[in-house]
Amino acid sequence: MKINFRKITALATSALMVGMTAGAAAAADYPSPFVTGSSGNFAVVYGATGADQAQATSIAEDLQSMVGSVSLGSDAFKLEKASTKYHLGDSLTDLYSSLDDDELEELLGDGVYVDDDNDEFDFTQKITLGALQLTMFEDNDYAEDEPTVGFRVPSGTTVLTYTLDFTDEPLIADLVTTDLTIMGKTYYVLSNSTSGDLVLTLLDSAEEATLMEGASTTVSGHTVSIDYVSATEVVLIIDGVATNSLGESDTQKLADGSYVGVKDIRFNSKEGTVSSVEFSIGSGKLKLTSGSDIEVNDDVVSGVSATITNTTTISSIAIAWAADDDLFITPTSSITLPSFESVQLSFTGLNYPKEETISAQRGGALYFELSDFPLKETEADIPLLYAATAGNFSGLGKDSDNQLVTAGGGANLTFDGDEDDWFVVTYNTTDEGESHLVRFTNFLLDGTNHEADLQEYKNGAWSTIKSGLQNNTDDVGVGQAEIKVYDIDKSAKTVIVGSGTSTNFNTLYSKEGLKVMLPYIANSTVEGAFDDFEDGGARTGHNGTSFYLVMREEDKNDDLAAGDWINLTVGWDGSSPAEPQVSAVDTSNTDATSIEIGDTDVFRDFTYSDLATEILFDKPSSGPDSVDLMYHGAEVTADVYVTSTDASPDGTVDLGGVLVTDAEVSSVSSKNLVVVGGSCINTVAASLVGGSYCGAAWESATGVGTGKFLIQSFASPYSSSKVAVLVAGYEAAETAAGASRLVNLGSTIDTSVGNKYVGVVGSAGTSTVSKVA
Repeated sequence: MKINFRKITALATSALMVGMTAGAAAAADYPSPFVTGSSGNFAVVYGATGADQAQATSIAEDLQSMVGSVSLGSDAFKLEKASTKYHLGDSLTDLYSSLDDDELEELLGDGVYVDDDNDEFDFTQKITLGALQLTMFEDNDYAEDEPTVGFRVPSGTTVLTYTLDFTDEPLIADLVTTDLTIMGKTYYVLSNSTSGDLVLTLLDSAEEATLMEGASTTVSGHTVSIDYVSATEVVLIIDGVATNSLGESDTQKLADGSYVGVKDIRFNSKEGTVSSVEFSIGSGKLKLTSGSDIEVNDDVVSGVSATITNTTTISSIAIAWAADDDLFITPTSSITLPSFESVQLSFTGLNYPKEETISAQRGGALYFELSDFPLKETEADIPLLYAATAGNFSGLGKDSDNQLVTAGGGANLTFDGDEDDWFVVTYNTTDEGESHLVRFTNFLLDGTNHEADLQEYKNGAWSTIKSGLQNNTDDVGVGQAEIKVYDIDKSAKTVIVGSGTSTNFNTLYSKEGLKVMLPYIANSTVEGAFDDFEDGGARTGHNGTSFYLVMREEDKNDDLAAGDWINLTVGWDGSSPAEPQVSAVDTSNTDATSIEIGDTDVFRDFTYSDLATEILFDKPSSGPDSVDLMYHGAEVTADVYVTSTDASPDGTVDLGGVLVTDAEVSSVSSKNLVVVGGSCINTVAASLVGGSYCGAAWESATGVGTGKFLIQSFASPYSSSKVAVLVAGYEAAETAAGASRLVNLGSTIDTSVGNKYVGVVGSAGTSTVSKVA
């Protein structure tokens, strides 16, 4: 199973995580050819009506997450340390409260400021980060009804504060006409004012000159001469156009958007003398007023304010950035410090090292199971609790003739061949865990010796581990586990079994290391224990109507069961007769908020932990509720960057692909395409299947009717060397199922031209996919 940050908008139901029925060729399995190695060449196309936008976004995020490189230059810093990575649920300040030239050498480099008297002053620069948290959120201003992993920055929240600190403090009076470095950029100090709060007026990339009356000069590409000059004002002719009357420190915007600023008027009234003007022309004007929002080109920049610490000298300049509106940092949306355009915050996705699905759901009308549970050497449906009559659990396993037998606390286990299906043998140490499904069979009497065979279920079948076991047999190995056979009764078909070192009969470990506490009969408050199905015994909530199925993650050091816990309450739905379901989900923390994915009835959640287990809680309008856990088996890290915009020339992270409507397809005609939605609403889909088919006509053309979806590969109609893969269902819900299938099980889809898969969505939400061409 392939679960990655590509599932950021996965429109999945628990159904969509079930195994594929068709064998898949290895010719060009998804994500090829859209992503090859760490390079992406793709576009995802949906109908202009937007009906399938969420599904298309799901696939686009999926592919973008697999693009390994980002356009972040040398002056870019990833928020992580050698021993401490960034995780889902972390805040920026959890790893770094501030950054300086150790992290961003060019942007925040130490320097020397030279004042108007040519005196030198050392300065340092730093960025103090705001406490922005990486979470899962849903905000219609970003994506309607779409739970997204990223940073949601509410309006008014401090994003960061930049500070320039002078080691020795220059005089304010000596700032004018000097060059001042702010965030790696040089500004020309045009003027200052200390009549109230200190005000500095700066020109961006300014060129200065002294112009004599009667002469002309070229400054910043502009031809300049003096039209009129007096003791208090001057009129300049710039590119043939007269300016307003300008006094010292006045500025005026020119036709090309740059600014002229007058520094000094040197007027001589005596006959035979010549007056002169010192001025500068820069690309933009920046006004810093201590305690107020900055102004750029005479416009106030809301949310970006200056604080200048000064007396007659200046000790520091701080630029604080608070979100003026809600901001979003996601794999497709970075944010940049307004006006300065110098600092960017980016998040390129979560890194999932491994993936497996733990499905907890109704197994049948009267029993609850873990479906296709991933053991070390096989997958198996593991029934946990059954009822003789609806609404009241009465035993462990599938039914009274197919029971699960368990034993807790190191107790011996008694296996009854007449009614017990199997038992679980688990071996675990601090960092190793494996579980095996075993049973005794072939009971016989050899003389006076009672014997039985021990079998293990793996690779979809039972195989004999050891035959002819007798009473008090030496330890028998089951993988790394060891069991002891104490007593065999051929007539009763029973075996009393003990556990060896580091072995137990009441826990279950997935292949990647998720621990599940199995139910077992005991009058105890320990997880999994209960002694009476009617009242639950010593453990609250364990009774005929409910059971707490507790699972525990590893931690980032791979120590088993040392991470967060997830508790699934197994209960009954409200139908008549009632059916078993997951009634509630709880986790170690309550940070994450369960959010519905579109209108799918599937609610997305995460553990905010080192392993970031994803929880998909399916709550259909009819039928029992179920849960899929996406367990990652190792530390899940987040790629969060602070960069200079020079490090990423276009101001964004290069994710290798784009998301467009069918009306915009010409802009991506040279790329491999994923086309989402049927030919009735997507013109690109129509070009692939030969017409704008709707309803019955679509079914006739494609073979895909009610409850089905299509994943089919074509040569792109826009570029014969590229591939176009169509993902479309009979209706929107089936299209969502197809998109989720591609996102979650894409590696089983051969995207080579000519391949066609048809998926069927079952009544319980399950789906199967078959290759038909």
